[in-house]
Amino acid sequence: MKKNLFLFCFIAAIIILLNISCKSQAPAVIEEPVQQQPSPAPQVQEAAPPAPRDSGADLGRAEEARKKAGDFEGNFYFPGEWEAAEALFARGDYSKAADAFDSIFLLAIPLFAQAREDEIMAYRNSLIIGGARNSFPEFFPPADESALLAFSQYEQGDFYAAKDTAEETLLMFKVLAAAFDSWQIRQEINDRDFIFNDEDNFNRGGEILSDAMDAYKARNFPLAMETAEDALLRYNLVLAAGWEYFAETRAGLAEGERQAAIDSRTNIAARFIFNEAEANFISAQSLLESEKFEDAAKQFMDAEAMFFIANLTTSERRSHASAAIRQALENLERSDENARNAELIIEGGSN
Repeated sequence: MKKNLFLFCFIAAIIILLNISCKSQAPAVIEEPVQQQPSPAPQVQEAAPPAPRDSGADLGRAEEARKKAGDFEGNFYFPGEWEAAEALFARGDYSKAADAFDSIFLLAIPLFAQAREDEIMAYRNSLIIGGARNSFPEFFPPADESALLAFSQYEQGDFYAAKDTAEETLLMFKVLAAAFDSWQIRQEINDRDFIFNDEDNFNRGGEILSDAMDAYKARNFPLAMETAEDALLRYNLVLAAGWEYFAETRAGLAEGERQAAIDSRTNIAARFIFNEAEANFISAQSLLESEKFEDAAKQFMDAEAMFFIANLTTSERRSHASAAIRQALENLERSDENARNAELIIEGGSN
């Protein structure tokens, strides 16, 4: 009996300990099924942001390179490269822009220098061919020396100094060209006796031309250029007035010859020559109305000469015709006389 009671108590104790142990343990975690997340939608790539701005030093270098390339007309000689360099500059990539403009500058320099040399030589050669060096021998050496100096500066790499010297040299030759043109027109005015048409401008032109050459000697080339052009303008006014007067004079003479030809019926007797003269006369009148006096005067002179030739041709033809008629009459008279003599001989023989 005691043995069964002990066994019962032992089993009860074990059950109690098991219950206490289960209560002290953490409750079991029930894992829920993991839900699969949807894949993220593809993102649209945005345009790359502009290149970051370079430092102020790069900006200054790019601006200086851009100016140098522009000063030597790099944008004219290399428009495609210039546009690409401008795009780099606009993006703010100043370091690459500076390199691009420097490259354009170096490429443009020889082309720019050659263009200035060609301009200078064109003026110089034209003046020499026209005889300016013989007329103004003392004014050529300074211009030639200036041209040589520009070349020397270019060879030494002093490009801006060479550019300035070349521009001054070109201006010197332009002054000489304007002065020589003025001198030639002055000679033409004298040769054609046009002075009386505008004597004031003729005299004033001579004074101004002298002032222009004084300014040239003093190396004030802008003033010399302005003054020489003023002298040229005044001489051109005198020449134009002379041609206007001369054209009107020749128009009157041509009209006189034309009327004489019509009165002599030359328009019929020598109509081919007359028609050509008439065409020149009409053309000259049109030029006169357009104030192209020199051309008009020359056309009137041609028309006048042709009207005269047509009239002379008609007179000669009439003279020949008159001589032929007289000869025919004389032949008729001789024929009549011969006929009468023959008749007398026949009558005498019959008797």
